[in-house]
Amino acid sequence: MKQISILIFVLLLSINALAQRELGVRPTATGGVVPFEQAAYDVKKYDITLAINPTEKSISGSTIVTANIVQPINVFVLDLDTPFTVSEVSTGNTKLKFERKDGKIHAYFPMTLQAGETVSVKVTYSGVPRIAPRAPWVGGFMWEKTADGSPWIATAFQNDGADVMFPCKDYPSDKPETVELHVKVPNPLYVATVGKLQKVDKNSDNTSTYHWLMSNPISNYEIALNIAPYKLIEDKMKSIAGDTIPIKFYILPESFEKGASLIAETKKYVAFFEEYLGPYPYRSEKLGIAETPHLGMEHSTIIAYGNKFKYDKDGFDSLMFHELGHEWWANLVTASDWRDFWIHEGFQSFMDTLYVEKTKGQPAYLEAMKKRAKATRNKQAVAPRDAKIAYQVYMSEPDYLKSDGDIYGKGAVVLHTLRYLIGDEAFFKSLRRMAYPTKQMEKITSGKQNRFVNTDDFKQIVEEESKMKLDWFFEVYLRQPILPKLVTETVGDKTNLRWETPNNLSFNMPIDVEVNGKIQKIEMNNGKATIDGTNIKVDPNGWILKAQ
Repeated sequence: MKQISILIFVLLLSINALAQRELGVRPTATGGVVPFEQAAYDVKKYDITLAINPTEKSISGSTIVTANIVQPINVFVLDLDTPFTVSEVSTGNTKLKFERKDGKIHAYFPMTLQAGETVSVKVTYSGVPRIAPRAPWVGGFMWEKTADGSPWIATAFQNDGADVMFPCKDYPSDKPETVELHVKVPNPLYVATVGKLQKVDKNSDNTSTYHWLMSNPISNYEIALNIAPYKLIEDKMKSIAGDTIPIKFYILPESFEKGASLIAETKKYVAFFEEYLGPYPYRSEKLGIAETPHLGMEHSTIIAYGNKFKYDKDGFDSLMFHELGHEWWANLVTASDWRDFWIHEGFQSFMDTLYVEKTKGQPAYLEAMKKRAKATRNKQAVAPRDAKIAYQVYMSEPDYLKSDGDIYGKGAVVLHTLRYLIGDEAFFKSLRRMAYPTKQMEKITSGKQNRFVNTDDFKQIVEEESKMKLDWFFEVYLRQPILPKLVTETVGDKTNLRWETPNNLSFNMPIDVEVNGKIQKIEMNNGKATIDGTNIKVDPNGWILKAQ
């Protein structure tokens, strides 16, 4: 048992390292309340053309934003980071007047655009993009070198927003249905990005242009560039749905011999996620992996992998596992506002720990969850009700310079406690339905399998599966930060149990009590119970998230 505990501790250190860091710098803003001018249109497509200059660490090009108008507007507003210079904004052959205001482009149409119209706005721009100070947590561009001195370029901007690279509507609630990328780089560099490679143009100036198409809806921050003298390792595996998942690993030449072992591990992880959550969602595109100079990110169909092939003694790669799981929790199922960021990170952190149970047994899982519970910080609500900027949920107040981590670890333990409350059958059915509400959706690969969700959606699913009303559970654990406290009082030969909650919130969580070596589940009607005996152990297996 001691050896297992050490292994689990090492695993949790590697997982929690993703969440708990002194960052020292705050990301730029992404998300929050959507202004009317941007809520008034729905993005259908981004068509991005870029030339990359590794010597000057600059980019230049254009982005065409195609959108449906849902409310009449005569000003079209896009987000674009301040280091860029915009030279022109146009629609068709018509140049539009525009101005820059606080990281946004305001382009003015001569006549009001009407609801139901489709418009395409082209922004031509250039500049030296923001360099990532602490990628991937505080993002931007990375201009690194491979072992032989070749350029090695990557982007990561989950907490900063896609406007670090291209003009966009920088809010999580609006995914483009398709994305085209046309990226020119010096030879012999290779561009790996989202979707499928359509063709490569060999240009006369010793450059190549890579044309990619992502035909599934995708979050803006996941439209990432990975550029290096990559070699390509190709493989495939059969999905639980019966079709084939193409696997493509864009790997540095010096790492090439290590690639096959990571792919073999990844296939195990895919099988695990498919067992609990349903099919890998992007079988029509690829399961892509790109070796990156930063630790990692869940860019859909092109997972950023920078863990340097660090496996534990059993061959487990915690980074690869975690980022792959986000193809379900973040990419298939996406929070419509950053206030529900825990649905990405908490759900996946639960899956990280569930894999411990799958491979090491339930005692190891319970030990791992106890460690997660002890690490919760409880400074801010995991799922606040008001709209949030990404860093407000991800990081600690008041300065937002430290990774908070509660959307990771506390989110995972909330799910762990919910599992205890409603039982395995209802819990795992709820997880599967949160990923794929119907069996029919598990067969879809066109993009219609993707969904926007929020915390109340999950509550509804859980209540249906458990046949329980659970407002009290979600209110205490997710809508405010303070943990419930279990108060025990000895009266004669009996023990009184009582839950204390902030503002006397209702909390009827049952709890295991060990009396004379036997565990019994005690119901806590109105948050109280009395049991016979005084020599007791409360919650011996650590199922309940509570104040220590």
